[in-house]
Amino acid sequence: MSDATLHLSVLDLATREYGQTNTEALQGTIDTAVHAERLGYERIWVAEHHGMPGITSSAPAVLLSAVGAATSRIRIGSGGVMLPNHAPLVVAEQFGTLRALYGDRVDLGIGRAPGTDGATAMALRRTDRLDVDDFPQQLADLIGFFTGMDEANPLSRIRAVPGYGDVPEFWLLGSSGYSAQVAGALGVSFAFAHHFASDNTEAALALYRDSFRPSRFRQTPNALIGVQVVTDEDPAVVDEQSAPGMISFIRMRQGAKPEPVSMDEARAYEFSDLERRFIAARTERQAYGTREQVAAKMNELVASTGADGVIVAPGAAQARYRHQALEVVASLQAEGRLVPAGATV
Repeated sequence: MSDATLHLSVLDLATREYGQTNTEALQGTIDTAVHAERLGYERIWVAEHHGMPGITSSAPAVLLSAVGAATSRIRIGSGGVMLPNHAPLVVAEQFGTLRALYGDRVDLGIGRAPGTDGATAMALRRTDRLDVDDFPQQLADLIGFFTGMDEANPLSRIRAVPGYGDVPEFWLLGSSGYSAQVAGALGVSFAFAHHFASDNTEAALALYRDSFRPSRFRQTPNALIGVQVVTDEDPAVVDEQSAPGMISFIRMRQGAKPEPVSMDEARAYEFSDLERRFIAARTERQAYGTREQVAAKMNELVASTGADGVIVAPGAAQARYRHQALEVVASLQAEGRLVPAGATV
């Protein structure tokens, strides 16, 4: 095997299990970060979602501060901050503050989706104009608050304090070719949300590499893919731990904002043939199954996409099985069972 390394990160959504409080859900994210650090993961990402009863990660900068205080080595990053929901100056000040507190291990991952429904996005932005065409200028302003702006920009005299001069590692996160092209043109790292948008992964990463231009941030492309992992040696446990999340996802696709699904409800739920086909399609390119199946699927995805690393997105309903997924992947990495892109065994 080559000396190359497959870089491993973790995505945590501050999942609120059935019967949990928001406090318990957020503490779960901190516990996951501590566990991931012990296992040797490079980075933990926390995402931005709004108005979803089963996900409590609505304020990434606040949550990352708690994660940073509980850890010492693992990189902490937003996966991502949904920039159209915020004034770029506010984001620069928040992440400038995080970097003042936790130094160079703070990353700033940016997305352009709202992370919620249209009405909630309007409430966040205080406007009914939800035009994604503003995103490139918002992104340019955000970067400028850290690095300095051209004097022609009317915001050039404003200083982000903390923030200005303390440039984080920038990432663009997305699930489309548009995000891939923007990341490439800016010369920043790119993370593709394969864990929920798996149809376009290879094309998006190829587009990112083709459009990449060296910059002050990076000289070469750097791409990660998110992969959902649910694992146990007993297939029945994999099915049982997957079911609550699948039910919630089906309900969201139907326009609902579902409360967390209990294990009892999941066990009693009768999936229709259509729902079973939907689940099969959704899980086909994720890492579900035994330890051997997880290794095979992750290696297959890395080989086909050329990704430099994997963001493990644990998909089990209960925390101990989400932690188990991190343990299994970390042990496969330690044994040299996860093959970097382009490596030979």
